[in-house]
Parts: sequence; structure tokens; C-alpha cells
Amino acid sequence: MRLPILSVVMLALAWSVQAQEPREDGGSALEATAGNDALQLRYFSGAPLSQVKSHLDYGLLLSDNRDLVGSVAWMFATNLDLVPRLRFQIGPEVYLAKLAEGNSGAFAGALAGDLRYELIRRLGIALYGSAAYAPHVLVFGTPTNVTDFTAGIQVRFAPRLYALAGYRWFNFKFPSGPDDRIDNSLFAGMKWDLNK
Repeated sequence: MRLPILSVVMLALAWSVQAQEPREDGGSALEATAGNDALQLRYFSGAPLSQVKSHLDYGLLLSDNRDLVGSVAWMFATNLDLVPRLRFQIGPEVYLAKLAEGNSGAFAGALAGDLRYELIRRLGIALYGSAAYAPHVLVFGTPTNVTDFTAGIQVRFAPRLYALAGYRWFNFKFPSGPDDRIDNSLFAGMKWDLNK
């Protein structure tokens, strides 16, 4: 009951937000990152509603503890022009996880936000960050909440390829016993723009 209400609220919010281009390329991209704790694949694509500028972000993560986490985010561009070359997105994100801690599973609905600041546009150098939080009321399964934070830099080294580096902290909190920290490490990877 709570998840459909949140979905309706987020959709209504998206319709009311004045939109701009959500990402620099505005199209599809494939991203792969590896760190000491986890491997992740992400696919970015356009969203099904053409009236609202947004994108879908699909993710699949495998940790060194054999946690398996799938995620889908629907990120909406905002019209917050507070700083030139700074873009902010907000939207819902859903996690489905098979966790090694207690051999448990979890489904979580989170509110997520993304920031992107273009340092040198012509060279494709940008700083980016994201945060997502799922409170206990939106987590189904053994964990009580989910937090996911990422900060990084990307540099274009070919017309369609970007190098990525950064840090990620991703955690499922359990009511008793240790948390299942999925990722707490530096990462490096590549992003391939599929449209150019």
C-alpha cells in the first residue's frame, strides 16, 4: 500500500517540475565499474514519458561477499539553475537484493538525487555524485534501511568513451547484528555513450 502511494506522489512531483536535459548526452549509455568490494553494471536509457525529460537507470551489483543487488531509478531533471553547469536530478529508486548477511532478501523503495558539475565541458571532465535513502517504512525484508552514496569524476578520452573514478558507500542496516555493507571502497570504470 505504501509503495503505490509513493509512486503516485513521485509521478505527480515529476509532472510539476520544469525539466531540462537530464544528462549531458541525453541518451543511452552503458557503464561498468569495479572496486575492492563490488562490481557493477549500469544501463541508462530514455524514460517512457516523452512529456517529462527524464531517464531510467538500471543497475546490477555483485559484492565480494556474494551479495546480489538489482536496482532501477527513474530520475527527473530539475530546473534549478543555481550554479552554471550544475545539474540536479531527483526521483524514485527501487532495490531488490539477495544479501549474504543472514541469507536474506530485501526490497526497498528509496528517494534518490544526482548532481553533476561540468568542470571542462570541451574535454568531457565532470564531477558527479548521487545519494539514495530508503527508510524503514519502505524496506520490505529483514533490513531496516538502505543508504547509497557515490562521488566521482569522469574524463572523456575518446568521442564515446569516458573513464570513471570515485568512491561508493552502500549499506543495508539490520535491526540486530552487523550491517551488510555492500560497498565501501574506491572504484574505477568506463562509460560508453551508445548514441554518438
